[in-house]
Amino acid sequence: MKAWMLRRFEKPFALEIAEVPRPEPGPGEILIRNHAAGLAFGEMLIFDGTYQKLPPLPYIPSNECAGTVERCGDGVTAFAPGDRVMVFAADMRGGALAEYCVMPQSFVFPCPERLSFADGATALMNYWTSYNALVRRGHLKAGETLVVHGATGGVGSTAVEIGKLIGATVIATGGSDERLAQVVGADHVVNSNREPLRERLLELTQGRGADVFYDPVGGDVFDASMRAIAVGGRILVVGFTSGRPATPRTNVMLVKMISVIGVEARRALLETGEEGWSDFHAMRDWIDSGRLNPRAGHVYSFADARQAYDALLARKHSGKCVVEIPQR
Repeated sequence: MKAWMLRRFEKPFALEIAEVPRPEPGPGEILIRNHAAGLAFGEMLIFDGTYQKLPPLPYIPSNECAGTVERCGDGVTAFAPGDRVMVFAADMRGGALAEYCVMPQSFVFPCPERLSFADGATALMNYWTSYNALVRRGHLKAGETLVVHGATGGVGSTAVEIGKLIGATVIATGGSDERLAQVVGADHVVNSNREPLRERLLELTQGRGADVFYDPVGGDVFDASMRAIAVGGRILVVGFTSGRPATPRTNVMLVKMISVIGVEARRALLETGEEGWSDFHAMRDWIDSGRLNPRAGHVYSFADARQAYDALLARKHSGKCVVEIPQR
């Protein structure tokens, strides 16, 4: 089968298409014929060797895909060949940017008929991150004000959607008017490259500040959040795509009773037992019922996967980048 492979940790990324043996499912595993794979910003930290836990090489990227069941290993009873499925490799094992992948059945879920495979490849990782952040970790309530930084990205756009579903007033921030115009559902948008972020957020909240900040960016954006937060507010640290992890100001945290909360949704799923999986299935129910609507952002061909990662790094597109995998 054809697969994209990472052979070295370096910049520029050492990615290449290779012909490799098709994997075979063991007990409790499922062989999936991939139709589309979702790409994530964090994968590029693996590519250049800066991620906190690096996989063995060679490594097939992508932890999210959608396709059909090709074969089931012994003990698999929930799926059969031909079933439409979505995959989320919560342990970051990779393997989805290939014509086939093998996953444990606990990482495989039915794909609703209303979703295309490209949309299905965006349905789990980002929505789970935002659900875990806003519902479990941030305790966002109806009537509160939520600021979503990086709202034009794949993960930020899902936070906007979930925030509105909960009943919050949502302020979306980003650095491009064109991309902010594509954000669906936000009550207000702020271009942080053209407007002073702190001042604009205070203006939109009548000087009170926002209750919850969803922050995958870090750096200067986090610093502005600390100065535009309501008493008792919460900052959800989802990432630091700016490249600079921020330092919370503990004096402000004390005086304003602020909580700075780390969000690692994969660990929340794998290490919190029934709580994590119960929340995950509740999020999936929102997708299955149509309350959440996964949408692929920009779709690339399999041959152009390298360009897709470059575009993701350059923040050229809104939403999640997806690679379609040809069937042969």
